[in-house]
Amino acid sequence: MSSRLARRTAAVIAVAAGTFTVVGCSSDAPVDRRPSTTASAVAKVVTAGPSRDIDPVARRFPLLADGNVDGWAAGTLDSAPGASERVPGPTTYWFDAVVDVGPGRATAWADEYHAEPVTAPDPVAAELRDLVPAGGLLGGRHLDDAFSSGEWRATVYLSPPTGRVVVLGIDD
Repeated sequence: MSSRLARRTAAVIAVAAGTFTVVGCSSDAPVDRRPSTTASAVAKVVTAGPSRDIDPVARRFPLLADGNVDGWAAGTLDSAPGASERVPGPTTYWFDAVVDVGPGRATAWADEYHAEPVTAPDPVAAELRDLVPAGGLLGGRHLDDAFSSGEWRATVYLSPPTGRVVVLGIDD
């Protein structure tokens, strides 16, 4: 009788573990798009902004040309304090912006580019952090590709309820 009980217990544990694994791998969980620890060893040095004019935003990200800029900042990437000194060579430029495109357009882009829940953008410029909408953000590769160009590689976050777009651009 005890071996039958042991087999049933093992079966219940196996089913429970399988259920936990399936639940833990749900596609509803936000995707973490934050940089790896290697990328976070770099600090953003502000050389322009914060500002609210549309021209610099529209030049880099034409899809945002009709939006209302909440703020943008730009600069170069530099070694974080305590990191080894940077070697001479090409400079990497960044451009972050928060733009209001309205809930309708943000929702349409989320649908068109198959955006999914993502974690909040950690590396947004400190000068813009208060402008990043609270709550669930959407993003994904297709959305990033739509905003990227030959010169600027974009990571995009949408907030359909607020109509805000947070775009983090890198030009290296």
